[in-house]
Amino acid sequence: MDSRKQLLVQQAQRTPPCKADAGGKEGTYNRRAQFHASAWLYGNAEADPRLWLSPAELAVAIRLRLGLPIAPMPSICRLCGTGSADVDGVHARSCFSGGRRTRMHNALRDVIADFARRGLLAPAVERPVFSNTERKRPDISYVRDGTTVVLDVAVTFPLQPSNPQYAKRAAEKPGGAATAYATAVKEGKYRGIIDNEPNPREWLAVPLVVDTFGAWCPGALTELRQIARKSALREDRTASAACQDFFHQLSFQRDNRRKHTDRDW
Repeated sequence: MDSRKQLLVQQAQRTPPCKADAGGKEGTYNRRAQFHASAWLYGNAEADPRLWLSPAELAVAIRLRLGLPIAPMPSICRLCGTGSADVDGVHARSCFSGGRRTRMHNALRDVIADFARRGLLAPAVERPVFSNTERKRPDISYVRDGTTVVLDVAVTFPLQPSNPQYAKRAAEKPGGAATAYATAVKEGKYRGIIDNEPNPREWLAVPLVVDTFGAWCPGALTELRQIARKSALREDRTASAACQDFFHQLSFQRDNRRKHTDRDW
């Protein structure tokens, strides 16, 4: 990382996130303030430059962190062609046109599988693992301490204008949107399948849900830290260093700030 970018990152690290964004949206502070939500700031400065945000992306990320507008005026979204790309970046965080939702999902899945592989967990990616169905293929599965763990990755947008109650619940605490989505959608997805397995107690389904501000649901944080610790043991480094590296890479891949820079502001 060049010295100019490193100085910007260091200054951003010393500046706490703004308690409200430029549009006054409630609860954004809780999401920005969650542990690991701003992991894009805390990677290894000597790491591959491709694992750091570009100068344009970094400028947008810092403005969002400080609650500043990212554009001088609204415009039509160049991805979907119908939505208004507001100056606060709300539409940009929720617009997944052009296959971006799939690419973001797959990028997160691949980073998690890579760290699980480095921890010798032998992860299987999108393969049938259940004895009673082949239709459900979890994003990642592996055996840890005699338990088959199935992981389901998802990204959710907490400020959904079509669902104000969801946004209200999501604003109440860090990881609120991710937790609400994991509870409402993901947890029941595998419950019936696992209950029909010969030994259901030997299975564990973990939703890995993150919102577009970077806040993870609590169950995801627990499982991801375990994966990081496994990789640390195999690579002879501290668990904290492995966690920092892991969440930095996840934040980089999850972060759709580059979507903001796809528009000609």
